[in-house]
Amino acid sequence: MLPRQYYNEQDVRKRQIDTLKIFNDNVVELQENTEYKIDFSINGKNFCLNVILSPDFPNEKPVILVNPCISHPWVAENSNHVVSAPGLIQFTVHSDLGRVVHAIIREFQRSVAVSSDDDKSNQDKLLESSPQLLELDLETEELMLNIERIAQDNIAKQQSLDDLKTDVIDRISTIVQMKMNYEELHRRHQKLSESYDPHRIRESLKGAALKADEDAEAIAEQFLLGNVPVETFISKFAEKRALGQARRAREERLAHQLAQLDRATT
Repeated sequence: MLPRQYYNEQDVRKRQIDTLKIFNDNVVELQENTEYKIDFSINGKNFCLNVILSPDFPNEKPVILVNPCISHPWVAENSNHVVSAPGLIQFTVHSDLGRVVHAIIREFQRSVAVSSDDDKSNQDKLLESSPQLLELDLETEELMLNIERIAQDNIAKQQSLDDLKTDVIDRISTIVQMKMNYEELHRRHQKLSESYDPHRIRESLKGAALKADEDAEAIAEQFLLGNVPVETFISKFAEKRALGQARRAREERLAHQLAQLDRATT
């Protein structure tokens, strides 16, 4: 279920109407999205509430009429207009229309049913305690509305917390991947740095020159043993000697450059 701040005006209006049907029985639509009738009974006598929704509902309070008229503190004097129900007084776009209507019907059934008791003494006691009962009802309705409002706020905040949690998880995943990439690049950099280190190159040249000299001596030994023809000996021996000398010359030149660099940095 989406938090209420994501609903458009039509969605909010429809949701309010849906709560009317959820919290109350016998809901009849008299005019689509505008007027509804809710039947109920008190001591076997039939009553109904007419709920009228203006075009600005739920930003504007609903109009609620009781038929036939009931004598009750919540009903305007000489009228059937319900005006003083706590949920109606405090009605906002975050209220539940169905819950407000249900509370009105419940109060009418309770108070009117009791007032129709034929026991004169019970009527007197009820009249004496009526202000306290009404005050208690007001406090109860206000508490219910506050609880509903807090629950709605928690739902909205929970969605935000879930979104933040998902974002944090995505960021952590990205950071972990970046760290792995960095470590791989760092290893490659270290390997390349070692391969192209001037001192390492000098040692490689020195070793390669020695290997070429050893190959030349091996060819000469094979020639002396008669295992290699003269033409082959001359060609390969000269090639290995030239290769060894070239590598030695490069190694010496690099050694000289490194010595100059060491003197310049000390």
